[in-house]
Amino acid sequence: MRPVRPPEEVEQLKRNILDVALRLIVQEGFAALTMRRLGKALGMTAPNLYNYYQSKDEIYVTLMIQGFSKLRAYLMKRADAEQDAIARGRAIMRGYIEFGLSQPEHYELMFSSHAPKFREYKGTDIEPLSNQEYALSMEVANFAETCLQSVLDRVGLNASSDQRRTMLIELWSLLHGMVSLHLTGNTAYLTDTPLETYEHILDLLLQRFVDRHREQQG
Repeated sequence: MRPVRPPEEVEQLKRNILDVALRLIVQEGFAALTMRRLGKALGMTAPNLYNYYQSKDEIYVTLMIQGFSKLRAYLMKRADAEQDAIARGRAIMRGYIEFGLSQPEHYELMFSSHAPKFREYKGTDIEPLSNQEYALSMEVANFAETCLQSVLDRVGLNASSDQRRTMLIELWSLLHGMVSLHLTGNTAYLTDTPLETYEHILDLLLQRFVDRHREQQG
């Protein structure tokens, strides 16, 4: 009989499994992830992997939970450092960019990969775990929306729930474009100082965003 692994060794092995799975999904796509392929990359047998994760879907959703937990931490850390609503709004936009640039594999998995989404796990064994991922992702979205509402209140703008969601998607789309262009190396063809450029864009983006919506209400 094999000796039982100590808990800390088990946790380290599970982290290793997640790390290798993340790289495999990002580099080759979700379809390329199989327990056999993953086991080979780790020097383990596929049956041995099932002692730690029941399926590739459990691994994938666990990675998504990991990613949204990190994103939440980035946004909240930035927001907590500011008192003024507008400064907080800018801070969480900066936090989003920082997350994307410093965690490119998780960012790719969460926002750019063709992989299953929450609704696709309804009625499956993975649904309870997927519910956790969905709740966490909505927590991040709601936090961002609350910060946006604070900015609107600060500058005296009124917005319905639908209008606020539209604004949030608009800002998210712009930030995602900045991160994606950076990660693919395209931004570097237009500027030698991309990080400074992003800081300037955030200033312009927030000011123009507020000015435009004020004009629409005026």
